[in-house]
Order: sequence, then structure tokens, then C-alpha cells
Amino acid sequence: MTATVRAAIGVLLGVVAAQQFTQLPALAWALLLLPLALAAWRWRALRVLLWVGLGCAWAVWRADLVLGPTWPVSAMKQDVVITGHISGIAQTSGRSVRFRFAVDSARLKGRTLSRFPALVRLSWYGRHPQLRPGERWQLRVRLKPPTGFMNPGGFDYEAWLFRHGVRATGYVRPHGAQRLPGLTLTPAVRLDRLRFDLAQRVTAAVPDPAQRGVLLALTLGLRDGISQARWRTLLDTGTNHLVAISGLHVGLVAGLVLLLMRRLWSAVPGLALLFAAPRAAAVFALAAATAYAALAGFSVPTQRALIMLAVGLGGVLWWRQARPVQALSVALLVVLALDPLAVLDAGFWLSFAAVAVILYAVSGRTTGGWLHNWGRVQWALLLGLLPLTVLLFQRAAPIAPLANLLAVPWVGLIVVPLALLGTLALLVWPAAGALLLQLAGWVLSGLWPVLDFFAGLPWAHVRLGGGSGVALVFALLGGAWLLAPRGWPARWVGVVLFGPLLWPPPMYPAPGTWSLSLLDVGQGMAAVVQTAHHTLVFDAGPRYSANFNAGDAVVAPYLRSLGLRRLDMLVVSHDDSDHSGGVGAVLAAYPRTPVVASNASAWPAAQPCHAGEAWTWDGVRFEILSPLSDAQRGRNDRSCVLRIAGDGGSALLLSDIETRAERALVAHWGKRLAAQVMVVPHHGSTTSSSAVFLDTVHPQLALLSRGFGNRFGFPKQPVMARYARRGIAIADTAQEGTLTVRFSRTEGMRLLPGYRQRAGRYWNRAVH
Repeated sequence: MTATVRAAIGVLLGVVAAQQFTQLPALAWALLLLPLALAAWRWRALRVLLWVGLGCAWAVWRADLVLGPTWPVSAMKQDVVITGHISGIAQTSGRSVRFRFAVDSARLKGRTLSRFPALVRLSWYGRHPQLRPGERWQLRVRLKPPTGFMNPGGFDYEAWLFRHGVRATGYVRPHGAQRLPGLTLTPAVRLDRLRFDLAQRVTAAVPDPAQRGVLLALTLGLRDGISQARWRTLLDTGTNHLVAISGLHVGLVAGLVLLLMRRLWSAVPGLALLFAAPRAAAVFALAAATAYAALAGFSVPTQRALIMLAVGLGGVLWWRQARPVQALSVALLVVLALDPLAVLDAGFWLSFAAVAVILYAVSGRTTGGWLHNWGRVQWALLLGLLPLTVLLFQRAAPIAPLANLLAVPWVGLIVVPLALLGTLALLVWPAAGALLLQLAGWVLSGLWPVLDFFAGLPWAHVRLGGGSGVALVFALLGGAWLLAPRGWPARWVGVVLFGPLLWPPPMYPAPGTWSLSLLDVGQGMAAVVQTAHHTLVFDAGPRYSANFNAGDAVVAPYLRSLGLRRLDMLVVSHDDSDHSGGVGAVLAAYPRTPVVASNASAWPAAQPCHAGEAWTWDGVRFEILSPLSDAQRGRNDRSCVLRIAGDGGSALLLSDIETRAERALVAHWGKRLAAQVMVVPHHGSTTSSSAVFLDTVHPQLALLSRGFGNRFGFPKQPVMARYARRGIAIADTAQEGTLTVRFSRTEGMRLLPGYRQRAGRYWNRAVH
């Protein structure tokens, strides 16, 4: 192992170690690592510790810079006037636009603030002007700290915001916006304005929105125009990397320019005498790759590819050949030196891992024809990247090698060159540029029927849990075993090592134990009840937009993280979107699940819930207590109410019932309503949690499901005071993430620490 490789591995380990802190240490503590690492310099085998210390200290320092001031919770519901400029390219969706805003000054209640977030992410709903990078604006906005859901198996939105330097989110208030004179024109803004201008021209030149969205992604890295149907096809076939400008695209462009310029340069004797054709071609290839990476906004994969190309092509210029492993190590060091927080990007891991897998699987074994070797690469990528794709995206695409065998050359060798030439031609010859782009779209349109066919195959794609750390390590070893050189013994061992990842054992409570988990779905509700061999989901959270719901984003990933391949029942308490918006996604993930609903006609093959229905799973009794009759009025008051009782205690799931339904429950069930744990009805609204109801249920613990800083102001203070006067403890998903209560015959009822506390990192909002 060379010194460069050791340094790259050491720095990477140090940067990754820094991301495990729950609270960011003072930089002075991080710097203490350096003398300890320097002490190891005398021992060659331990020199990697020097690089680990450097990587950790560098990452801590950069993270401290990014954290900076955030928006205080106390000012969340107050208007603030901010002045600054549009940063990056805004994303339009329907009648709203989302954009980043670099803040120069902020005024709250007429007072100029000395500390404020430097970068915020805003939404502008309804009618809005076109926003161009660098434009200066004064905006009246509402802000809140960076906040996302916190659930096992779910996406950490707070990490994504931190990675992009965003320290507050919010929305523009009506009648509070004013465009200011002048522009902010930093080099980054100038590049974004060029990309924005090209995107406008491409939009005008390509009338078909389906092809236009993909062409914008391939040429400028702008993917928000790709339809959900196309995204599903790309994900299901493992070809989604084709629309994220990656090292593959940059390498293909550089390779095409290298071959073309070498021929053209050699064809002119005078030029060849002036400068050697290989060297000239290398210069043009590197320039083309740099231009393409710039159009993509210098994403991490393009940075990696560009640096590796610079090392490789630099060898051509100086007549020195660099080993691929050396080039990869240099690229890793440079990317981490520029931005150590890149390790929070999925693209960072997939990009570097893909190159490492190819080098391991193919280097020195390129026997056979090009088709054979290309097939070997695709097979290697499937096996080598499978642990990462399961960890990051909870999915695998067995059809990917076959789909990529066709799609990569189709897109990389035909569509991308046409699209790039067309995009650049728009600047000097718009008619020719439009023609080339439309030709690229026509070629691209021929690929979709093939990909749709692949995606429709029953074995084309699978959704898996995130996998335990042990399972991921075994899978990595299995991939290395299967891709080892020819003659490696007992390859079947590699298949066995993939077993824990592909077929994880389902996680259920031990016999004599059951659990209730209230998931963090924002302003809504979703709960999961598990016994020793059964799982019930009660509601599936809200639907936030046509493309985003809690079923897809929270509930199904949580169930997959438990290794569950089936559900025993889904209860839909009522039709309000904040409780039923994710039901369709959960049923798509677990299609044979029996459904019980207050409105059975809304869901295929659903059964209505009626008071008095009961069943027992593994010694735990489930009983529906409401609705008591078909004549019960009001959608909220007709909500299904479920009581669960078993060893260790009982729990009451109350959905959105209001005072009238509470009185009816007390009158009908009386003391049978008693439960140690209850979910606060209607998210803490003043229309629920009546005194007589709380006195009848007499819980020790109340679980509150609500959105952080929700517009309804839930929970209402008088309601919380009612709980406090009775000594009822409150646990809140908005503050603590997923809440899990475990019941057992030996320990009784026990509330586990919230997921935000258990899994939170230094960038996550702290538990208040």
C-alpha cells in the first residue's frame, strides 16, 4: 500500500469518525489529535493515525463553520424581513417554487439582528416571479430551525440541509417581497446564471416535457423536471445514475473528445510537429471534462471524475503513467480537502465505491471481447454496490446489469453528446441547437419502452431493509469473495455472506413482550404495534404533495428496517389526509395487508371497524371501541379507536376523536377505557382531551403526534396544562422523533429514549 493510498484511507476514516459525534467538540479538542498522531510518525505502520487525526480535525473545523447561527425556536411564528440574493437555481413544482437565499441582513420586530442564518431554504407558494441566481431581494418570511423527520430507516433531511449549508427553512409571506436593484455576481453565481440561462433555452427548444426533464438532467444536472413515473422506472432498473451527471458521463465526454482530437490533430502535420497529438488531445479532453463538470454544478461525482482525469491526462502531458488506484486516492484526498462534509452525500460513496469495485473486479482481467468485459463491469457493480444501495436507499435492482448493458452506451455515447452539443449550440446558433436537442430527445424516447419493460418484470427490483452493521459487513465480504480473481475457491461462500442482507430475520418483540411505536410523520399520525409474531399499523401519516407522503418516506422504510416482509393489519382511523395520506404507499409496499377502516368504501377489500370487535395475537388483546354506531356524526368522531392490552400494560389509540365522542366512550365503556398509555387525541386540539375523559382513562403516559412548529399551534397550552395537573407525562414526536413504549410481564411499561436522542448527530436539532 503506497503512502498516497494510506493517506487517503486515513483522512477518510478521520472525516467519517467526526460525523459520529452527537455534539460537535470544541476545535481545541480536535487539534489535540494532531500531536498524538504526530507521535506515531516514527512507526511506519502507525502513520495512518496522523492522517486520521488530520481528517478528523479538518472535518470538525469545517462543520463548526457551517453550523453557525440557526433560527431560534422562540421566533418561529414571527415575520422577519431578510435581505440578500438568490443562491443557486430555484426549483419549480406546480404553483410553488423552492430556492436557497443567501442572507445579508435580517430585521425582526423592526430591530436589526446581529446573528442570523447565512443561508436559508424558502418556499414561495401561489403566484411568484421568476427567480434568477444572484438577484437581490427583500423578503418578509417565516423561518424555523432546520427540521426533518427522525425515524429508523428514514431519510435524515436535517443532514441534507446541513450538508448544503442551510441553517433555517421557511416560506415567503404574501405582500412582503421586493426585488432590489443590482446583482450579486460571485464566480459561483455567474456559473449558476449561465446554467439558468441555458436551462431556459433548452426548455424553449424541447417542447416535450417528458424528454426535456431528462435532457436538462443530463446536460445541466437539473433533475426536478423528471416525472415521478420516469423516476420510478429509473430506480426500478438501477439506471437512475444515468440522469445524475456522474463520473461515467464526464469520462465518456472526455474519452470521445480525446479520440476525436487525436485524429484531427494528427491529420494536420503542422500541428502535430508543433505539439504532440496525444498531448494536445489530453488538453482538449480535460477542458471538455471541466466544462461539463461546471455545467453540472461541480457535484461530488464530477469532482472525483475530473480529478482522476487530471491525474491520468497529466501523465500523458508529462509522459508519466499514474496507476488507477493512485488516481483514485488523489481524487479522494482532494475532494475531502475541498469539502470534508461530502461524506454526507450518497453520491460521494456511490461514486468512489463504483470506481473501486471496477478496479478490483476488472483490473488485470480484461480477457475476452468488449461485450464480455462490459458485462463483467455491470455484474461487478451490482454485487459491489448492493450493500451501499440497500443501506442508502433500501432497494436493489437485480435487472440493473442487463438494463445498464443497453442504457449506458445508448445514453452515454449517443444522447449525451447530442444533448451537450445542442445545449452549447443554443448560445451561437439556436436553430441548430434546438434541432440537435430534439434529435437527442427522439433517440432518448426509444429507450423508455425497453426500460419500462425491464421495470415491469416481477424480479426486476426489490425493496429491502437498511440492514444491520453486521449484515452490511458480511455483504461487503461476500461481494469481494464473488468478484475475486479466477480460481478463487468456494465462491458459494460469497452468496451465503449476502444472506443476512438480502433475507434479514424479522425483528419482533420477545414472547411475553409487545411494543407500541408512534412514528414521527409531522402533522399527522402513524403508529406500529408489534407482538411476538404479528404487526399492526394504525394510520399511515399525511400526504404532503403529489410526490411526497409519509407512507413512502416514513412508514414503509420503518417497517423494512425491522426486516418485515408482511403486515397483519392496517387500520385507517378516518379519511383525513394527515392520517390516511400514506395508506396507498403502505399498501403498495405490503399489498396483501388486510385493511380495517372507518370508511371501508375508500379502500379496496377493506372491512369497516365496529365497536366491540376484538382479537388476540400472542396473548395480546386488540379491541375496537369506536365508532359506537353508524349514526355517530362528524368524520373525527367516527374515527376508529383501538385499545391494546397484554402483559405489562395497555394502550389506547384515539386518532382525532373530539369531546362528543369522548363522552360517548365514557358513557359506554366506563372504567374499561383505563390504559397506562394513550395517544393524545387530535394532536392536542382544544376540541379533545376533556377532563372527564382523562380522569376515566387515567394514563401514566401520553404520546403526542404533531408537526414541529405546525400552523395549528398544536398542542394547545390549556390542553397540556390539563395533562400536567393530573401528573400525566408527555412524550412528543416533534421533539423526540419516533417514540417506542415496550410492555413486558417482567418490567411492565417502559418508554425508550426517543429516536432523536438515540440516533441524533451534531447537525440534528437537539431535544428540548
